[in-house]
Amino acid sequence: MKLYTVDKALLTDTPEIRIGAKVYKVDNRLSTVKKVGEAVKEHPQEEMDATIRLCLGEAAYKEIIGMDLPAPAMQEIVVIISAAVSGITVEEAKKRFLGA
Repeated sequence: MKLYTVDKALLTDTPEIRIGAKVYKVDNRLSTVKKVGEAVKEHPQEEMDATIRLCLGEAAYKEIIGMDLPAPAMQEIVVIISAAVSGITVEEAKKRFLGA
């Protein structure tokens, strides 16, 4: 019989991203990922908002939207969040999600 285990770090570590001087925890739970998928499916044009709001939380969403960043910066934030949620590098996320 073979036994496969999941490392404790994968079960408990919360990824973080830095935007400017501020660090935000990324909610990478499966339930959150599913909520993002459902929100994007219902309203594809709100992918950026849904990803930021659901993965970083309402307070972080308001802070980031309040920065009034350029669209390319917002897209980069979503890619970075996607990388953190997926447990991959930003470069891998760009290839996967942007086809870059």
